[in-house]
Order: sequence, then C-alpha cells, then structure tokens
Amino acid sequence: MILGGNAAIDEARGSTHMGRGRAKAKQTKVARDLKYRSVNMDLESLERELRGESRQQEDPHDEDGLSDEYADLAEKYAHYGEED
Repeated sequence: MILGGNAAIDEARGSTHMGRGRAKAKQTKVARDLKYRSVNMDLESLERELRGESRQQEDPHDEDGLSDEYADLAEKYAHYGEED
C-alpha cells in the first residue's frame, strides 16, 4: 500500500495514534472496569467533597491563616519580618 506524505512512515513504524473506534473501545473497557471492580470507597469523604466541606474545619482563633504544615516555617522565619 502506497500512501502519500508521513502516513506511509507512520504505518511502517506502527503509529501511536488511536482512531475513534480504538479510543471508544478503550474508554468502554475502562468504564466496565470501574463499574464492576469492587473498590473500597469512602463515600462520606466523597459526600463532603461534593458539598464543598473540608475534612478539617478552619480554626477561628488562627490569626495568621496559615495552615499547620507551614506553621513551623512561619515561626522559623518570623524574625525576618520584625522591625528593629
């Protein structure tokens, strides 16, 4: 089969492009796997996420608004922001 342009090269090398039929078949396979595979799902976490609630509520007494993961860094470098 003689094809013009780069199509002949792609066919000879084995193209990585998927046609619509192959892409749809792959999506169907993934959807079936997700549908029938038994997965331990945290439905409460999903419900909170869909409602827009966070897992841990903000501390109303937290004045600087920094999360706990950055609190130690804030303490470490706090003296750089202080005026002499």
